[in-house]
Amino acid sequence: MGHQSPHYLKLKGKTYYFSRRVPKELQKHSKCSRFEVCLRTSVKSVALKQAMLLAQELDDQWGILRRRERNDRIARIFGSEVMSSSALNSEVGRGPTLTEGLEVYLRLKGDGRPVTFETGARRSIGYLLEVSEDKAVDTYDRKDANALREYLKGRGLAKESIARNMTNVRAVINFVLREHGLPTNSAFSGVYLGEVGIPKKRYVPAALELRKLQELCRVEDDELRWILGIIINTGMRLSEAVGLSKDDLSLSSDIPYLKVTPQPWRRLKTIGSERVIPLVGVSLWAAQRASEASKTQFVFPKYCNENKASSNSASAALNKWLQRKINSEIVVHSLRHMMRDRLRNIECPSNVIDAIGGWTYGSVGESYGLGYSLKVKSKWLRISSNDHLVCT
Repeated sequence: MGHQSPHYLKLKGKTYYFSRRVPKELQKHSKCSRFEVCLRTSVKSVALKQAMLLAQELDDQWGILRRRERNDRIARIFGSEVMSSSALNSEVGRGPTLTEGLEVYLRLKGDGRPVTFETGARRSIGYLLEVSEDKAVDTYDRKDANALREYLKGRGLAKESIARNMTNVRAVINFVLREHGLPTNSAFSGVYLGEVGIPKKRYVPAALELRKLQELCRVEDDELRWILGIIINTGMRLSEAVGLSKDDLSLSSDIPYLKVTPQPWRRLKTIGSERVIPLVGVSLWAAQRASEASKTQFVFPKYCNENKASSNSASAALNKWLQRKINSEIVVHSLRHMMRDRLRNIECPSNVIDAIGGWTYGSVGESYGLGYSLKVKSKWLRISSNDHLVCT
């Protein structure tokens, strides 16, 4: 028998794999006796980090299975006349159980959402079930919330991650309560997570770095660099750029532009995200190159099709390239932050900045009418481009 690595790592050629035996008593729940997955890296330090996370995930799942088996044994010993504590709790409350509510939430709110939406909700509810019974959604209280907080802290999660899980749990519970006409639950609101620290600001590239980036995009002249090129002078979110179709582009107009609209394959973050953005400088060049190269209806067919826009795949590849070529701290979203700074620095009115970037308007009045014309937005984008020496 081969020796099992304490980190569950196996090296095949130059690539690391995570390999862990499924406990014998749980193999009846699995299709195989060993869980093995390629980590797609030849760097041991990276493989170790991935292995630690996978090992913890497996321990969590196996713990849930063991508890279910234990509860089934208890029910068989005492018979069906003795109800479990979860069943008693369900009778006390008027709503469905948490696991039932989760399925309702995902069915009604998950349509058209990315896979990460369901994954995040199931993970957060799974964490809560680690420390609490699966009881009626209207019976969860502050003790459950505090127990969840302590459990997540014990797992080493950062405050931001704990807060995100609390938000997911609160969203599921309150949605289900509203669906059943029951009062919403504030147990998972305002849970104390410690003093608020100073948030780390997103790295914003310098003007020279932006000029270098434009030059590199033109030199490499491929699909990923066209995505970056479009973002540079529009400030678009990566998902917005990746999800563009050729129908969204108008390149032969007096003022070339693109439209950011909701699509079946790509949702928009907010209602205000829907907008029209003039194309200037490197963004116009990138849109032209991408449109000419694509043989499908999509501007970036490698990352977008009728089913979904794979912005995560594009993000991973672009961030790695940016950090190697420009700066170790830069990410794609840094360009969106920089776009706002560029417009601020030329004293562009804040409501015009919001209209270009799709940020939420500051007042109700600003949402009236048709908004700023292409001519106005184009003027400010051209000035910002010239100011940073990136306009062609």
